[in-house]
Amino acid sequence: MLLVQAGTPINETASFRTMLAFFDQDKDGIIWPLDTYRGLRELGFGYFWTILGMLSIHLAFSWITWGTTLPDPFFRLKVNRMHKGKHGSDTEIYTGTGEFDPDRFDYMFKMYTEPPHTHMSIHEARKMMAGDRNPLDPFSWICAFFEWIPLFVMLDPPEHKITREDVEAVYNVSAFLRPSPTLGRNVEMRHT
Repeated sequence: MLLVQAGTPINETASFRTMLAFFDQDKDGIIWPLDTYRGLRELGFGYFWTILGMLSIHLAFSWITWGTTLPDPFFRLKVNRMHKGKHGSDTEIYTGTGEFDPDRFDYMFKMYTEPPHTHMSIHEARKMMAGDRNPLDPFSWICAFFEWIPLFVMLDPPEHKITREDVEAVYNVSAFLRPSPTLGRNVEMRHT
């Protein structure tokens, strides 16, 4: 969900680049674990989910994005090498240049949700993750899980169904451009 095609440089104007800029607020091209921590807190995650997310992201992708034989001892991420972290079992909603593909999003949403296709339940998200799995790729299955489950926790949707607009806002990064003060409010109260 959050990564672009392997081996493809990220377009400067791409949606994916915009999302990365949300976490790299000092614009130095390096995302430190503390940057991720601050970004997740700004999105409204409580301490538990923020720390879990920060550790998961940096432990999984630091070595891949750093580009050296030895892993970075500070578990930093290089923005210009994030395309190296592409995992296989994803929805392919981002193009190879990191742009959001609204047609692919519509196709995915209609394929995995029940009519009238206005909401996605956690069971439909699970079906989608299973449908997008590549065989013998457990790393990617875990990545997909850590992308979707926190989204449900953060949004805490009524009846456990996320609106199509909320899912699209995460994919097209508008959720990162204007974090809502209501996002994650229930997560904050439960886990602070």
